Amino acid sequence: MAEVHSGNQKSGTGSQLMTLSALYLFIYYGLGAFTPLITQYYKSIDLSGTQIGLISAVTPIVSIVTQPLWGMICDKFQIRKGVLVLALLASGLVGLLFPAVSTFAFVLLLYTLLSVFQSAIVPVSDSIALGFAKKHNMAFGDIRMWGAVGFAVAAFVTGLLVQRWGPSMIFYSYFLALLVAVLFLRPVPEEVESAPKLQAGVLRGVKDLLRLPRFILFLIAAFFIFGSVNANNVWFSLYYQEIGGSVAGVGVAFLLFAGSEAPFMKLAGFFVRRWGLELTILLAGGVSAVRWFWYSTEPSTTAVLALFFVQGISVGFYLATAAQFVRENTPASLQVTALALFFSVGHGLGTMVCNLTAGIIKDSFSMLSIYLFFGVVTTLGLIPLLLIRYGPWKQQTEEQLQSTQ
Repeated sequence: MAEVHSGNQKSGTGSQLMTLSALYLFIYYGLGAFTPLITQYYKSIDLSGTQIGLISAVTPIVSIVTQPLWGMICDKFQIRKGVLVLALLASGLVGLLFPAVSTFAFVLLLYTLLSVFQSAIVPVSDSIALGFAKKHNMAFGDIRMWGAVGFAVAAFVTGLLVQRWGPSMIFYSYFLALLVAVLFLRPVPEEVESAPKLQAGVLRGVKDLLRLPRFILFLIAAFFIFGSVNANNVWFSLYYQEIGGSVAGVGVAFLLFAGSEAPFMKLAGFFVRRWGLELTILLAGGVSAVRWFWYSTEPSTTAVLALFFVQGISVGFYLATAAQFVRENTPASLQVTALALFFSVGHGLGTMVCNLTAGIIKDSFSMLSIYLFFGVVTTLGLIPLLLIRYGPWKQQTEEQLQSTQ
């Protein structure tokens, strides 16, 4: 009987793993249809570089406020699944409204509304997957890599659709992908991982997190490194056409780039075991900096595509390990809040600054100058990572974590 029970338990775990993998596949299919190609929509309605930068900065600005709030709600009331269902459905429905507008003011308004719900998707889904991975002694990268697969396929397929039928295909693809993601979310248990109830106010939780030196340094690094990575997703489409590529070629590029992330996410666990989290994240950040500086030299589209695996090393390693670092260096009762803060600083504040500056640089200088800027910004992000690895805060004691509980 024990063997039968064990077999059923393994079967249930395998089923949940497949469901979570499919959830990531379709969430990131939606994001892959939207983020890399949204500038084609902006281009079709004749927005300037500064206007694109302002609109692209909306999501980060909103995220600074809403991501911690979503995280606090999830941590306090333990309703991660419900919040994620709401975020996916609302975000997809708002996306359907974009083809009906063509002026800067209305696009800005819609994007602001979209950002409120979209800001919850990544941190909440990561929290669910991280809890599952910890409970079943798995690597988070084994689940997260399916997001890279979805993003890659979506960018390629949607690029072809946009070239044939126009930018409206971005929003239809986005909506359908998030709708399917909701269907895969339904079988996910409400409590993938039980977390201690918060004993104090939610604002107290944020203050507690900001007393952890390693976490603060990591937020600073995320501001620079993750900010430029996300900004690249917005500007690469125009950059690639600037150096001689086509819209369909943008899809091919993202297919190769994001597709290379999956195997490196799988490899991340090996490098973490061999080198540790800090050195693996440093490697990812260093490769990112070199990549952006190289892009600023105007390489050929052939060379950019040929070295597609550079994205796997930089972004794949970073995405697979950053959330793990946050989890291991923050209290269990504040996990979603900590992840939300991480995304609001890197995905939010850092991306906002990078996008706003990139828009101004495009109008004043050139697309190549944007990537020179990304290279400098990413290099600055390596400094706090070096302090984490070699500075006075090399280790965070258990007492430090317990003191925030």
